[in-house]
Amino acid sequence: MEVTIRGEVAKTKVTRTVPISSITVTYIQKLLRARLTTWNDTVPVFCSYEGKPMLETSWGHRLKGYSKRLGCSVTPYSLRHSFALLYLRNGGNVFTLQRTMGHADLNMTKRYLALTQEDLKREHEGASPLNMLTQKRVRKV
Repeated sequence: MEVTIRGEVAKTKVTRTVPISSITVTYIQKLLRARLTTWNDTVPVFCSYEGKPMLETSWGHRLKGYSKRLGCSVTPYSLRHSFALLYLRNGGNVFTLQRTMGHADLNMTKRYLALTQEDLKREHEGASPLNMLTQKRVRKV
């Protein structure tokens, strides 16, 4: 349940391994099974219609077509921003997010996060140290 991003294809030129969710694994397995009717297992997971390695710009072009049909702009960059923000909103840790995104320092990760006032309120409500004062103490008998 993890993916290794090889240094020769990574933007940072550093190999890293990141976890993926079980639902992602399920859909990648479905994709691979469906493709076996057309190609053999030497074809890259993410490839062109012809089974060749996907070019760096191909995903962006494909999203541009989807964007037109949806009537809103979706880019690889906006998906990355959405992942980062939703990861934190769902309880993810900023340090694990940093590693997952392949950032050497936290300042780069911060650029991806545009927290709303509601995000701040929700986090404060759950994490305020004052919450400990209202918890009932159990005395030993």
